[in-house]
Amino acid sequence: MCPVPQITPALVAAILKVESGFDPHVHDPANDEYGIARWTPRVLRYYLPEDRQERVPSPPFDAEESILAMGRMLCTLAPQLEGVAGDPALNLAAAYRTATFVVQKENGVPARVRPYTTEVRTHLMAYAPERKTCLPYTPTESSYPAPCHS
Repeated sequence: MCPVPQITPALVAAILKVESGFDPHVHDPANDEYGIARWTPRVLRYYLPEDRQERVPSPPFDAEESILAMGRMLCTLAPQLEGVAGDPALNLAAAYRTATFVVQKENGVPARVRPYTTEVRTHLMAYAPERKTCLPYTPTESSYPAPCHS
């Protein structure tokens, strides 16, 4: 659905693993985060299909809908992070957990978010289709074990 090369099923899976351990029933009312992607209702609203954006949704959130919304969000954020230092995939993960402007301001993954992106990177490497997967972009730091660029 999105022509951004760093947005892959492996990245989405890695983020979901860190966010919820793939548990669609996660509920954290203290942080207003729910479901497999730990959406806050007020943010999820903007990444639902257009005909459903008028109202803030109420949890529980459907896993399939949440995952599709994550893809839409990552695809929306990616152009805003072009030119930011570091791994584009991990910058996206950091922006998902915090905000795009925070990653832009820090010119990469902020120190307070690094434990999160380190976990995402670990799972991203595990979910790569093959251990010698080549990245479709030239990274400064590689999300995958073998970027294959000379």
